[in-house]
Amino acid sequence: MPKANFLLILLLIFSCSKKTAEKTAVISENTAIPPYDTVAIDSFSAGATSVDIARRIQMSTVKFQDSLKQVKIKAEEEQLLQKAKEEKQMLEKAKTEKNAAEAAKKSKTEEPKPAASEEKKTD
Repeated sequence: MPKANFLLILLLIFSCSKKTAEKTAVISENTAIPPYDTVAIDSFSAGATSVDIARRIQMSTVKFQDSLKQVKIKAEEEQLLQKAKEEKQMLEKAKTEKNAAEAAKKSKTEEPKPAASEEKKTD
């Protein structure tokens, strides 16, 4: 009987002792787990997204759509500037042609006068 009591006391001591070392180890293991899924998805697996689908997702974002609108507006502005430059060049060209025609008319009207005065001198 004294051996049985000794075994019971030993059993109580080991069962009621504090297990702080095990608890701290468990707590530190739990904090090391990130709150998100870290499983890698293979590009050929069932859950992987293809390049085409990823591109469609990117193209549907608001930021991408806004950048497309800005590019479109910029292209329209460049076209308007190009048209304005062409019109300005056409006006300048027409003006220079008009000035050249007027100068030609003046030179033609001035040439016969000296020729007529020379004829009078020779007469």
